[in-house]
Amino acid sequence: MKRLRRTLLELWILVPLAGIVGFLGPFGTYLAGDFFARSLRWGGMLLGAYVLVRPTMMLWAWVADATRLPRGTVMIWGLTVSSIPMSFIWLYGGWNEISALDGLSGIMPFSVLCALTILLVASLADRADEHLLRNYQGPMQRLRATTEGQPAVAEAVLPVIRPEPVAVPSPLLTGEERPRLYARLGAQFEGDVLALESEDHYVRVHGLRGSDLLLMRLRDAIAEMDGVPGAQTHRSWWVAQDAVADFSRSGRAMDVVLTNGTRAPVARDSVDRLERSGFLPVKGVAD
Repeated sequence: MKRLRRTLLELWILVPLAGIVGFLGPFGTYLAGDFFARSLRWGGMLLGAYVLVRPTMMLWAWVADATRLPRGTVMIWGLTVSSIPMSFIWLYGGWNEISALDGLSGIMPFSVLCALTILLVASLADRADEHLLRNYQGPMQRLRATTEGQPAVAEAVLPVIRPEPVAVPSPLLTGEERPRLYARLGAQFEGDVLALESEDHYVRVHGLRGSDLLLMRLRDAIAEMDGVPGAQTHRSWWVAQDAVADFSRSGRAMDVVLTNGTRAPVARDSVDRLERSGFLPVKGVAD
């Protein structure tokens, strides 16, 4: 359902974009037909670029996460590579709109621009989706929670039950000692907050035997931990200091093992910072 919603938002953004390009009439197409005809032709080309480029964006996002490289850099270079087959399609497709681009040397930059335009469309759809979820999804979640017999918490869903933990976490904070984030968690959440994991527009709050999913940004969730000792080990992970049970190194990759057995990745460009702060052991000392 989420994927369908995002796709509809992206296609909706393509409609006014096609109108803008049709109005401007680039590459001498301003005189080729009226505004409506130009918009339809450019809309068809943008839709073709979307069909070709959008699946590869998910591939490059997976590559960035798997290699722990900066997603933005991987995405831009990856889409540049993805634009190469699209350039040949434009070249041999015979579209009048790009006939003035003077062969492959002119079509290639145009294809890269189309690929980056689809990246912009996806980014705008992501912002729109976040706005809709933040402002209109809450009542539906409360209704679902009520009908399932769970506390009506707007931003919490049922936790994912994990196996028994391998270690006992620090004592549960109570009363005024508890950070603000605890007020968002459902009654079924047990123990202290061990880690925060970003999942698209949500944050998964890891606890002793399960987790809650909150509709908020990771940086806001970290702020609501109210200074609890911890560190952001990865762009999508924050780990509480008391929740660290062990560290695991494999070549240049490193993970933090939590007291409930969950593994949180450590970004390569964050290792030095975390070692200087004392959150991670210095490699030479640890060995």
